[in-house]
Amino acid sequence: MQKNVLNDIVYAPVSSWEKHTLDLYYPSTHKTAPTSRPIIVFVHGGAWRTGDKSGFVDLASNLAESTGNVVAVINYTLSIAITKDGPTSVPSKAQHPKHVQDIASALGYLYTHSQEHGGYNPDRFYLVGHSAGGQITGLLALRPDLYLMPVEIELGLTIGTLHKAIHGVIGVEGIYNVHRLLRVWPSYSDFVIQGFGHDPNALIHGSPDGQWVPSLDFTLPHYAIIQSNQDELVDPAQAKDYFKYLQSVSSDSSRNRVVIEFGDWGSHDAMLQTPQFIKTITKYIHEWESQQ
Repeated sequence: MQKNVLNDIVYAPVSSWEKHTLDLYYPSTHKTAPTSRPIIVFVHGGAWRTGDKSGFVDLASNLAESTGNVVAVINYTLSIAITKDGPTSVPSKAQHPKHVQDIASALGYLYTHSQEHGGYNPDRFYLVGHSAGGQITGLLALRPDLYLMPVEIELGLTIGTLHKAIHGVIGVEGIYNVHRLLRVWPSYSDFVIQGFGHDPNALIHGSPDGQWVPSLDFTLPHYAIIQSNQDELVDPAQAKDYFKYLQSVSSDSSRNRVVIEFGDWGSHDAMLQTPQFIKTITKYIHEWESQQ
């Protein structure tokens, strides 16, 4: 086991096909009291069908050191073929919204087990989602009624507790509109079918049908959308359109919470390994923390 890491924490029942474990990374020095520091939750990409927390050890360690905060890297159930070496053109056993529901369950676990795992402030989550993870974290921020409320009810939490705990979201080269993705990249249809079915009622920004009306007490958390200019897998219009969408559903008081940033950070996956990526995430989290 690596120093300052707790591996393979089970956040929900695990089965032969469900991936419900997470790793926690701690900074080597505490810049703030452990119980007052926030927790950063990283949700990996991989087209909803690949990826594992074991591939982000360096990223999580560096992010914990740079921010001084605890970092959680979460596994969620993937949309893999029903049979081993089966065709990718058939829907998988785990489809949308299973991925989002898993991460919602992980947030519920982290909220209710903070003292058990070394101490962090459960009322201060920062979500970082890459690629498909950007879609997942976006739905948690925009549709708490669908994804967070069931977890709150199950845990006996006051409705709205988990959403209020999300103080910021960073979408990294995210897939925010699956229908647009298929128009630009028709060859991506195999993993979309796996993840969403043959006729995917896929995410169009904030909701499956493209229409979303916030509840009266809804407040959009701080939100940063970052995109590499060299991204070869997700077109920049995903980020630009999502930025406009977030502004359109934000109240007058929260519209300035939404920012977008493009940079020369390398290819879709390589950017995660760059010092500039860690600096950028750290910049936003420290800025948002200073505004609390």
